[in-house]
Amino acid sequence: MDERAGSKQEARGRARVVVIGGGYAGVLAALRIVGKAARRRVPVAVALVNPSPQFVERIRLHELAAGRRQRRLELFRLLGAQVELVIGRVRTIDAAARAVEVELADGGGAAAEGVAAAGIAAADGGAAEAAVTRRLGYDALVYAPGSAADPEVVPGGREHAFTLADAASSRALHARLRAARDGDRVVVVGGGLTAIEAAAEIAEAFPALRVALAARGGVGEGLSERGRAYLGRALGELGVAVRTGVRAVRVDAGGLLVARGEAGDGAFERDAAERVAADIVVLAAGFRPAALAASSGLATVAGGRLVVDRWLRAPAHPEIWGVGDAAAALDGEGAPLRMGCATALPQATYAAEGIVAALAGDPQPPPFRFVFLFQCISLGRRRGLIQRVDPRDRPLERVLTGRPGAWAKELVCRFTVASLRVERLLSGTSSGPGKEPRRQGAADAAGAADYRRLPSGAAT
Repeated sequence: MDERAGSKQEARGRARVVVIGGGYAGVLAALRIVGKAARRRVPVAVALVNPSPQFVERIRLHELAAGRRQRRLELFRLLGAQVELVIGRVRTIDAAARAVEVELADGGGAAAEGVAAAGIAAADGGAAEAAVTRRLGYDALVYAPGSAADPEVVPGGREHAFTLADAASSRALHARLRAARDGDRVVVVGGGLTAIEAAAEIAEAFPALRVALAARGGVGEGLSERGRAYLGRALGELGVAVRTGVRAVRVDAGGLLVARGEAGDGAFERDAAERVAADIVVLAAGFRPAALAASSGLATVAGGRLVVDRWLRAPAHPEIWGVGDAAAALDGEGAPLRMGCATALPQATYAAEGIVAALAGDPQPPPFRFVFLFQCISLGRRRGLIQRVDPRDRPLERVLTGRPGAWAKELVCRFTVASLRVERLLSGTSSGPGKEPRRQGAADAAGAADYRRLPSGAAT
């Protein structure tokens, strides 16, 4: 049956919050909701749905691919007993009924643990049915399924290339790198931060391999002149060859085909494709958001990110908050914020506080605002680049490079997990990085009519 009807949760008058996604944003949101609600004495039960019981440090996947040992982080340890962990994949969001349909992993055994303690009853109708799917009702939903690498961004990529999509794909790439022979050629496709970090890490860890970057545009185009100059020197010292202005058009068993010009402009037909010899191809040309919002009939922007308003809520469904890579939170100029944990963590903090405030019946909060501070790039274990940026993510000339840059990047990586552990202990006591100070004025007043609380009776 639908867990919205007759659940123990409803009998106790506790609001039900479901969080989709166990990444940086989802975990932080769940922890802050629990802690903030306890401090406000707002009765809630929080369930977090994730396909895996492990927390993946995505910002370290390039390190995992290069062979660096990673900590094993169990989600249930990060979340604690106050958040129910449901191991499974959300098949659909029924926004009209305020429920999600979850396909449980491994027969639902891990997911079933702690159901009674969390106060969200499992569907009845027989053990066999409950072990397959589970329907979770919610009063508030945090949409944070994140993003994944797209192996089909280049034809043949799924069959003949590697990605840094998750821990499993990173381990598969590492196994292939270890099996490579001296002099084998590794081509990393992409010119963004993920591609740069992957190429540098592989080149440092496997100096006997020949590593190259193939980018459609430039490499590190979001950096300042000083930043790009250092990046070029560092990649040169690591032996990474850089080729710009080419687009990958196909991957096959013989390597990579590239051409100049943008797709669809006729350049591919005019200019014959060129084969780039590659024994190993790594696709790091960007990530795609989870398709769950679009497949569930929710409004999305081009590319599939959930449409959210200035309070990070789905306009037609104010009980849904969208955060992280899969939501199109806007910057001050009306463009979606770039993906990454730097933007996801502050969004999660804001959404969690907004949910508790809405359940408590508080007045309208100020809209979400975010300011950028810097970009961090690791270039192997001994080099790093910290690029200072303005509040709109435009590069300034100040950079921190070399070993100090590497240390700073490592501290940032450690901070992300440490912040989750601190959140569990001191939830609601910090504002989170990147949050712009509240400014009262015409902008807030003009948006007052756009803000909507949860539907009446949601927190019964």
